[in-house]
Parts: sequence; structure tokens; C-alpha cells
Amino acid sequence: MQRQTEKATALYYRTAQKNTDSLYLDNQMQKLLCYAKNRELDSYFLYADNGFSGLSLDRPAFNALKAEIETGRIGKLIVYNISRIARNYILFGEFTEWARAREVEIVSVMDGVLTAPPHTDVFGSLLKGGGQI
Repeated sequence: MQRQTEKATALYYRTAQKNTDSLYLDNQMQKLLCYAKNRELDSYFLYADNGFSGLSLDRPAFNALKAEIETGRIGKLIVYNISRIARNYILFGEFTEWARAREVEIVSVMDGVLTAPPHTDVFGSLLKGGGQI
């Protein structure tokens, strides 16, 4: 029997405006690294988009992340909050369904698990909270 290779975790963070001191971007990165360390995640990759809006999913690091997901190397995506993925529910829903179809778990440090096994309505439960992205 062949041993199945464990998939890596992706830590993704983004800012909409380029910040000369990158404090906000660094803050997100530190929170993601702390989260990974506290959960003893050994294999992870960092993806960062600096100066790219969440109103589009077409961002350089996000595109690289999606390409890695397509190869099957990524099994979990961790973001600081859901707005780091997308700033509107339609794009957010499209991406989470795309990721779910590829068996990628999405976790938000602030919001908890965003994707779960098929037929689990995680997105609907977020909407019931009335929160905005």
C-alpha cells in the first residue's frame, strides 16, 4: 500500500492599497503564522497580494495559489478574515464552491471554518449572522 502524501497549507493575505510601511500586510502575516504555529502546521506556503482589491479574484498571488490548488498540492487555505478572499458574497461563494470541489478546506482566523464536506451549508450560516464582508 502506498502512503498518501499530506497536502500543504496555504496562508493567504492581501491589502487593497500598497502601504509603504506594509504594517497591515505584516500584521496579517504574523497572525497567520501564529495560527499555523499554534496548530503545529509544518508544511505551509505564504501567498501575499499587496495593492490588489478584493473586488476581483484576478490577483497575482491568488492566481498562483489557485494554480497550486489545481495541482492537488494544497489541502487547506487559511486567511485572516473572509474579506481577504473577496469583498462580495458572489465572488466569495464562487471561490469557496470551487475550492470545495477540489477538497480544500478554507479557514478564517476570525470566522472559523468556511468550507466543510459537501452538502454542508457553511456559507448560508455566515449569511444568517447578518455580517458584512
